[in-house]
Amino acid sequence: MDATIVGSIVGALIGALGAIIVAAINFKAQNKKFMSEMEKQNVQFISEMEKQNALIVYRLEQLEQKVSQHNHFDSRLVALEEQVKTLFARVA
Repeated sequence: MDATIVGSIVGALIGALGAIIVAAINFKAQNKKFMSEMEKQNVQFISEMEKQNALIVYRLEQLEQKVSQHNHFDSRLVALEEQVKTLFARVA
């Protein structure tokens, strides 16, 4: 083989190796950036879900209070009906 051909092949291989190294470094940097962005989005998503969960818990507590008030009103209404029956019985 001619020395010029060998030199050209070696130069091409060195150039290709350099390109591969640069591509690997670029890939690693892009992957790191992507993973950082995904982590940021995950944190935001979890934060939003925690807010939604707190709102749901609050609304359930409010609903439980309303149900409790309703149940108390219902028992008072039953007692009132009994008193009305007694009054009607006395009047009649």
